[in-house]
Amino acid sequence: MKRKLIRTLIVLVVLVLIYDVNFRTKTVTYFGEDANWSIKINSKLVGLNGSYRIEVQYKGSKSIEYIDFNIHPPHYEAGIPSLDKKGFYHWECKDDCGFYDKEDELLFFIVWKEDNRSEEKMRFINLKKIPTNWWK
Repeated sequence: MKRKLIRTLIVLVVLVLIYDVNFRTKTVTYFGEDANWSIKINSKLVGLNGSYRIEVQYKGSKSIEYIDFNIHPPHYEAGIPSLDKKGFYHWECKDDCGFYDKEDELLFFIVWKEDNRSEEKMRFINLKKIPTNWWK
């Protein structure tokens, strides 16, 4: 009788672990903003496949010539070709990407140049981790 109970518990634990690794989706959101920028990173892990979406919104009133940004940690760097008419930029990696969830905060460093200006502007924005499915 004891052996049957132990085998049943082992099978149950193995099934729960297989479900957790293969079917459970973990999502994490990082968010931060200042007077000029609003930054949001949505990171998702399905099984062993990570994906993420970066949303950058310019809240200022000037016209932007170019933008570069870095995210630390992990190190990720991108140049933004252009913002849309509402001041948004979206970048999405859907398959076999990294999964941001290890840090409570990410540091977002952004450099931009406004049209018809010679100087660049730069900011550091702290992105705070907001777990979106902590109950699952």
